[in-house]
Amino acid sequence: MKKFSNFKTLAPAILLGLSILSQPVQAVESAAGGVRYITDSFEVPMRSGASHKHRIKRMVKSGSEVKLLEVNEEGWAKVSYAGTEGWMPAMMLENQPIARDRLDAQMAKTTAVEAKLNDLKQELSTLQIRYDETSNELKTVKQEKFEITQELNRLKEVSSGAVELDKQNQEMKARLSRLEDDNAIMREQIDQSDDAIKRQWFLTGGGVLLLGLLLGRFFRVPKKRQKWGEL
Repeated sequence: MKKFSNFKTLAPAILLGLSILSQPVQAVESAAGGVRYITDSFEVPMRSGASHKHRIKRMVKSGSEVKLLEVNEEGWAKVSYAGTEGWMPAMMLENQPIARDRLDAQMAKTTAVEAKLNDLKQELSTLQIRYDETSNELKTVKQEKFEITQELNRLKEVSSGAVELDKQNQEMKARLSRLEDDNAIMREQIDQSDDAIKRQWFLTGGGVLLLGLLLGRFFRVPKKRQKWGEL
């Protein structure tokens, strides 16, 4: 972290040197009316005239935005800053904000992106947890559905068997009713047969008795006659 802080401090000076070495005076646009930025230096003097001999009217901080009014042939630029007009070397002006400000802006963007990324990671983690919970619930529901389907099929089989058993029961009841009717008829016939047999035996017995009496009456053995003088 300390190394990065040192780099951040030295970066403006490094960029200033590279800018001075690589950019000629002609690189600064001579057209007036544009916007420029004070180069990567701590402060740049704004002078009353286009040379180092003129007095300094004020110091302009690095990164400040100024309005370019004109650029002369000696490489001095007339600028307007905070209501003050003055001159400074054109090489001290850049077409874009200084590296330090760009770095700060980039770091801010990077921080915002990292924060957004962390939020997205957190949201993804939450969604993953919800997905896992939903998947587990779906598996449970599928299992319950399977068990309910199995139970329903079993109940259908039982109910179809119950209907068949009820039908058979009704048939058995009908047969039992017919058998009871037949049994009642047979009992009545047996009772009538018993009465007829009893009457027949009674008549047979009476006939035999009557026949015995008649036989005894007509076929009686004659008694021996007693002789005279026998007791």
